[in-house]
Amino acid sequence: MDHFRFNKTLLLIGALSCLLLSTAASARQLLAAPVPPELTQFCSGTDNPSLCVDTIAPFLSGSFDPVKALEGEINATLQKASEIAASISKQLEDPTTAKNALDALNICKSQYDDMLDSIKESLNLVAQMNVADAYNKMSAVISYKSSCDDAYTESPGVEMPFRQEATTLFELSGNCVTVLETIVNTQKV
Repeated sequence: MDHFRFNKTLLLIGALSCLLLSTAASARQLLAAPVPPELTQFCSGTDNPSLCVDTIAPFLSGSFDPVKALEGEINATLQKASEIAASISKQLEDPTTAKNALDALNICKSQYDDMLDSIKESLNLVAQMNVADAYNKMSAVISYKSSCDDAYTESPGVEMPFRQEATTLFELSGNCVTVLETIVNTQKV
């Protein structure tokens, strides 16, 4: 008798779980706004189109505006760079940080400070429709990131604790550079 009640309870729990999961999945599909085809087209030529769509789509409203989309991608880049810069500062302040990592962290701190300035300048330049200079500033972001990477490469036995975040930053900034380059190359001088 107890075995029968246990199986009946288990079956009921399983059925309810399936119902809840399918309801949650349906609700998620209803809540997720479709991606405008203009955004898909905008991101199609970038280094990481899915990241481009994922970072811009939540902030779109109204008709598609490529300048606003570009600003969204630059802002996503700025956010990621700010997170990494804060992590670097925290590690530098932490007395338990390995001494052999301090040189690389200090180089990265300097590079990320410069990077943040370049991203902010690029954002201002895009707002002024000065895409050529914005392109140069965003290209510098990739150089700053590479210099930080090199600092870790040249520090034997020291692992970069924010490697995955830096990879995402590289992809975001690469998307920005590609979009800016496309705009620069299609403008008639």
